[in-house]
Amino acid sequence: MSVRYIKRQDSEVEIAYETSGEGYPLAFMHGLGAGRAQTTSALTSLDNTLLISPDILGHGDSISVDDEAVATMSFDQAADDVIAILDHLEIEKSNVGGLSMGSGIALNIALRYPERVNKLILLRPSWLCQPEPEHLALVAYVGKWILEDGAEVAEQKLISHPGYQVIYAEVPKVAESIRGLFTRPSHLSHTAVLYKMWEDAPFGSLDELAAITNDALVLYTTRDNLHPIPVAESIASRLPGLVGMKELPPRYDKPDEYGVALNKVLNEFL
Repeated sequence: MSVRYIKRQDSEVEIAYETSGEGYPLAFMHGLGAGRAQTTSALTSLDNTLLISPDILGHGDSISVDDEAVATMSFDQAADDVIAILDHLEIEKSNVGGLSMGSGIALNIALRYPERVNKLILLRPSWLCQPEPEHLALVAYVGKWILEDGAEVAEQKLISHPGYQVIYAEVPKVAESIRGLFTRPSHLSHTAVLYKMWEDAPFGSLDELAAITNDALVLYTTRDNLHPIPVAESIASRLPGLVGMKELPPRYDKPDEYGVALNKVLNEFL
């Protein structure tokens, strides 16, 4: 289905989203630096599901040059935008999930809008309750370097950074995914989001997660420096409604096997 938009209340900011399939709704949010195409290209075989795939501001077709909109980028605002999409679609309750940053948004929604959430899916979560997670620092630096020095200089800074070189030596495709950030649009919103979201956190403390009693599924992979397994374990251990914590084939090494396994386990859960 083609892209659609909602406009924020009292704002010119428009948030893009796409729907596909039919059945019970699942709002699923992409990771930092990606966009709704990451969702629609991965979740291709869900049964009896209306998939709702937003572009969080600063991603895909959700573009803004508004300084205030950029300044207020946060997990709270992203969650509010997703709820606004559900309101626009007249959906009172939905399954909610996300990948990486999207997992943080899903948790934020479950905590701040519990009445709107049915089941919860956390795919390769990457945030806990602390801002500026170290394993995502290079992503944030890319955004800052682009604004400070331009894309060409910023890319050279990344390539020569010791942290990047370590990742490249361990799992080259993870490093390549970070370098791929330079292929994104150069809008202010798309550059700033790389560090604005890094500087925020989706919730205040791990103890808060005890309030999330929904059926929850946590998924992780090995060989993924940007989505450490201990993050998934910390979240899973505090969710009272945890149905399972499952390992998927490594996304960067075995993308086809990963995709098949992901759709299979989601169909079983949903």
